Amino acid sequence: MTEFARRELADLRAELDALDRHTVEALARRQRIVEAIARLKGDPARVRDPERVEAVLANVLQAAGVSGLSAAIAEPVWRLLVERCADHEAAWLQARADIPGDSCCGCQKDSADAGS
Repeated sequence: MTEFARRELADLRAELDALDRHTVEALARRQRIVEAIARLKGDPARVRDPERVEAVLANVLQAAGVSGLSAAIAEPVWRLLVERCADHEAAWLQARADIPGDSCCGCQKDSADAGS
């Protein structure tokens, strides 16, 4: 590999690293939205909605086509993403269902803090 090619490769990898950081930020935002939706649904049994999954995939595939992203990449990535988000949503709801009724967020107040 030539020196020019090595520099170009390093530059492209740095660009991918930056894009990965932005993708992680976008996925974290998506997770927060999933959690907000979970609060509205309130029931782990209501998490999965096959019609919504197909609508999401249709939207993604349309956007992928416009953006030049291969459907062979977009579809399996989003199917996995939606499935993992549904798993997270169900777990998130279940964790809150396990919180004692006298606790708003899962913390256990000390008896010493009771007067605060």
